[in-house]
Amino acid sequence: MIGENEIARAKACVAVTVLVVSLLAGCIAPGVEETVLPERIDYVCANNRVLPVARGSDGRLAAVLIDGKQVNLQRAASAAQEKYSNERYSLYLDGERAMLEESGKVLFGPCTSPVPLPSAPRYRY
Repeated sequence: MIGENEIARAKACVAVTVLVVSLLAGCIAPGVEETVLPERIDYVCANNRVLPVARGSDGRLAAVLIDGKQVNLQRAASAAQEKYSNERYSLYLDGERAMLEESGKVLFGPCTSPVPLPSAPRYRY
C-alpha cells in the first residue's frame, strides 16, 4: 500500500515539474508579431518619391540611395523596429513604414512598402 509520505512526495514532484515547465515556457514564449523586413525594398514615399533601402543580412548595416548616391548607415538603438544612422542621416524602419531624416529634418516620408510584408512572432528569451 502507498503511504502518506509517498503521496506527499509524488505531489511535490508534480508541483516542481509544473513549475519548471512553466518557467521554461516563459523563457521562449512568442512575443508580439513583427514585420519581416526584406534585405532590399523600394519604399514609396510622399509625392511618389522612391526610397531604395538595402539591409545587410545580419541587420547591422543599411544603405539608401539619395539622388543616385549611396549612403551607408549603421544600426542604432531606437523604439522603431529598426534604425540606421550616421552623423548626417537617420533611417527608421517600422513594419511596412519607413522614414529618412537628414540632420533631424524629414527628407523622405511618410513612406510605405509597395507590397504587403509578412510578419512572424518575435520570441523572447
